[in-house]
Amino acid sequence: MPRYDYRCRVCDASFEVRRGIHEDTPASSVSCPAGHSETSRVFSAVAVSRGAAAPLGASVPAGGGGGCCGGGCGCG
Repeated sequence: MPRYDYRCRVCDASFEVRRGIHEDTPASSVSCPAGHSETSRVFSAVAVSRGAAAPLGASVPAGGGGGCCGGGCGCG
């Protein structure tokens, strides 16, 4: 289920609303958690990564490791 981010224009609160992709409701009908109805939808970038991910705190060798794609796919 998609997540939509909103910000209240009155109290500046940021919040999210989850709803089906076909349930497109205008921002003017979405209320913030404090009950204010003056909200606007916020568009944010989503980070997408291809290849193997290193666990948090793990050291990643400099230079990429070689292979056909710099080692990102684990080929070399």
